[in-house]
Amino acid sequence: MVSLTRGCTGVLGFVVVIVGVFLAWLEFGTSQEEHWRMATAAAQTDEEFRATNQSAFLVGATGETGKHILEELTNRKIFQTVTLIGRREVQYEGEKYQSILQKVVDFDNLDDHAEAFKDHDVGFICLGARAGNTGVTSNLPALRKVDHDYVVKSAELAKSGGCRHLVLLSAMRASKDASNPYSKIKGEVEEEVKAMGFDRLSIFQPAVIMVKRTDETRVGEWFLKKALAPVAFFFPTALTVPIATLARAMVNSALTTKENSVDVLNNKAIHNLGGKD
Repeated sequence: MVSLTRGCTGVLGFVVVIVGVFLAWLEFGTSQEEHWRMATAAAQTDEEFRATNQSAFLVGATGETGKHILEELTNRKIFQTVTLIGRREVQYEGEKYQSILQKVVDFDNLDDHAEAFKDHDVGFICLGARAGNTGVTSNLPALRKVDHDYVVKSAELAKSGGCRHLVLLSAMRASKDASNPYSKIKGEVEEEVKAMGFDRLSIFQPAVIMVKRTDETRVGEWFLKKALAPVAFFFPTALTVPIATLARAMVNSALTTKENSVDVLNNKAIHNLGGKD
């Protein structure tokens, strides 16, 4: 019995060491030079960018990431106009929202609303279905409709409408060759949007997005985030990212000057570009 206990303890200790090494590699072992370049690429301050009088649109403003992007945009006021494109008009209270424009569209017939996507310099697309809403494992057609069809069509209309810089929310491990349906769909979207030829395309691939929800409860999501809390504390950039950091990084990308027409930002690059809360 003693030998068995010692054996189990030894195995557990070995597993802990392996996991620790893996997390440390994620935190410190990936391209530091590239991540530093991402963090220091912003060549314009908010004031300097504001003087360029650019306009932006946001698709997905009612989602958690979209809400935080909207807060960044309304607080910093770096765009001359911000247009929210969504299924319904949302009532916002406060003076900072008075300059916001809203366009109500039918995502199943987006071609009928091409006008909403015209004459914007920068576009933010953070539209996506959540497992709790669509049943990812049991309703893949619904997932594909939102995460692929709506996103790709929005990008197409933005490109034809004159958008020069598209900022796209994707996901960690997105790949058109992935076996996981969610990762595969995200990867397909990335490839299709890349082929559209935007002057600039910024693709964000966050890990687990840490957000406090007040309007609903998801047991699985709650448990996952509780389990990842120690990881987020000791290895903050390895497997998680605060939603405020993600939103700030996506907005900051509009202020950066890059040589590459396509930038894919992984979780660590998102932390560096978004800064600390």
